[in-house]
Amino acid sequence: MELSAEAGLPEGFADLERFLDRWRLRDAQERMEAMVAADIEELRDLCATMLPRIEAVVNHLNAFPLDDMPPREQALFELALTFAEVTHPVDLGWATPEVSDLYPLDGMNLVGPARAW
Repeated sequence: MELSAEAGLPEGFADLERFLDRWRLRDAQERMEAMVAADIEELRDLCATMLPRIEAVVNHLNAFPLDDMPPREQALFELALTFAEVTHPVDLGWATPEVSDLYPLDGMNLVGPARAW
């Protein structure tokens, strides 16, 4: 499936569409690599915008089956997953999202349910 912003987001979430091209990512490995490649200010912007909206996002998505979401909801779901997985550098007050001093990124191979979708 092509991951692009073409489908957009569900009604009521247009304010988040600016993040789709950069942060709509399908699996954990992609999200980790994008986080490490990001500037901390990018992550702060994502967090500052998504955090106040995440309850509305979750409430909206709860109305759809996880394995059969319409395209716009799938895009919102993937954006929410990215938010959940890449915000810890901001939450923890890191100066950079770099993790190679903890563990080399090229040694990580994150595999999870997202790979099966």
